[in-house]
Amino acid sequence: MSAPSSVEPAALPARSLRRLAARLYAPRVVSALAVTVGWTGVYFAFRGHWLGVALPIVTTALTLVALRRGEELARAGGESLRSALDTAARRNRELERLGQVASSLLQGAEAEPLFQVVATAAQDLLQAEGAIITLLVEEGRFLRIMAAAGIMTVARGELLPAERSLSGWVVNHDQPLLSDDMESDPRFTPRPELGLRLKTAAIVPLRSAGLPIGTISVHNRRDGRPFDAHDLQLLRTLGDQAVVGLERARTFEELRRDELALTAKNLELQRATRLKSEFLANMSHELRTPLNAVIGFSDLLLAGGAGELAPQQRDFVEAVLRNGRHLLGLINSVLDLSKIEAGHMTLALASTDVREAILAAVADTASLRAAKRQHCEVRMDDQPLEILADGVRLRQILFNLLANASKFTPDEGRITVSVVRTRAPLPVPAERAGDRPVPLTREVVWIAVADTGVGIKEEDRDRLFQEFSQVDGSPSRRQSGTGLGLALSKKFVEMHGGTIGVESLYGRGSTFWFMLPTEGPLRRSATEPAAPASNG
Repeated sequence: MSAPSSVEPAALPARSLRRLAARLYAPRVVSALAVTVGWTGVYFAFRGHWLGVALPIVTTALTLVALRRGEELARAGGESLRSALDTAARRNRELERLGQVASSLLQGAEAEPLFQVVATAAQDLLQAEGAIITLLVEEGRFLRIMAAAGIMTVARGELLPAERSLSGWVVNHDQPLLSDDMESDPRFTPRPELGLRLKTAAIVPLRSAGLPIGTISVHNRRDGRPFDAHDLQLLRTLGDQAVVGLERARTFEELRRDELALTAKNLELQRATRLKSEFLANMSHELRTPLNAVIGFSDLLLAGGAGELAPQQRDFVEAVLRNGRHLLGLINSVLDLSKIEAGHMTLALASTDVREAILAAVADTASLRAAKRQHCEVRMDDQPLEILADGVRLRQILFNLLANASKFTPDEGRITVSVVRTRAPLPVPAERAGDRPVPLTREVVWIAVADTGVGIKEEDRDRLFQEFSQVDGSPSRRQSGTGLGLALSKKFVEMHGGTIGVESLYGRGSTFWFMLPTEGPLRRSATEPAAPASNG
């Protein structure tokens, strides 16, 4: 291992010598040396030596040198501080201006005004005479000036060739560009007709999804100096804001188009719904007219109005009457549904005895249970069961639930009707459209129809109360029906301000229940006519 070589002071690099000299020339070092020499002079003066006179002179000279050096450092520090304050003020101005641009971008929804805000900010921040923003058009063959500020305002809307312009070069190479002499740059194409004298430029590409889509540039610095790297960085920031504004404007435009399309679809759907309701109402009326004749004459034949019928003839007429009444019930259900959807259904609210309605519905469905030898039990306590409701619709709800229970309960099965008067939370209609209803605890009558039928699978429950929907919708289903009974029951319950639901164990049976407020629905109009609802 070789021994380390010593380095003479004369061989030190010039930078090290300057650094050493600067340290020795520091005011504190010179002042310390002056104090040392001064006290040494005092010592020799006390001794009567000639150095007692010479050393104070040296001390004075060193003190003057320290004072001059201190002044130099103070001036340098002041200039450095002023430069730092100027830089900080410029940074603050830039941040404030960028914040204003960002605020404008958040408030605006159209691209061109947003681009104009960015172009004006670029001219202001970079102290330029003009600024422009361009976007690629016509399959990338040209750049259109979308916004311009300052002397470049006359060029707004002009097309720049992508192959023969500085902006085109920036887009094609996806690189920023600084030009100190545009007129001598071979990539620049002069436009004498615009009357512009462009000398310097700073241009950066605009990128969307990583691809260049245009440029933002400033021209001719007001103080005559060329643009620098800091200006390019500031332009990149403004360019990013311009792209954010463009994408936001495009998003708003797409939302507007989607909203207009949705509005048109809604109008079309409303028209189709209105036409459907009108068609159903007209067809229901046209069908009921001949059907009433079929039912009426069937009743007349069975009553002996045309003479005594043979046993086989009586069976035929009873089949015609039974199916005619069934068809009339289906037509009435369709008509009721169309009225509800059109908003034309009204309730004839009056004091209604729930006991009478239940007993009447049980009696109306007795023939259905008799055919399958089913047993029906009604459980009611002795409390008053008077409520404000539409008695006809209440019996229709009960009939639908009892008929449905009988249909899906096997032979010799059991059906139970339970009634309880209690308090329970019910949804209150919202004050404004779109608001969620708030539950309110009210006096209610709770009615349940339980059966020992096949039950309902968990995944099938959502389809129970939908129009024209059945749990078993296959062509080979065992039970017939249109799927309107439960849907109408749900709508009638909700029109009363109540709620309806189901509990079921698959293979064990189901319980359909509903609650009606004893005082009737809330927020009903006092001027609404209580038109009586007919069975038809």
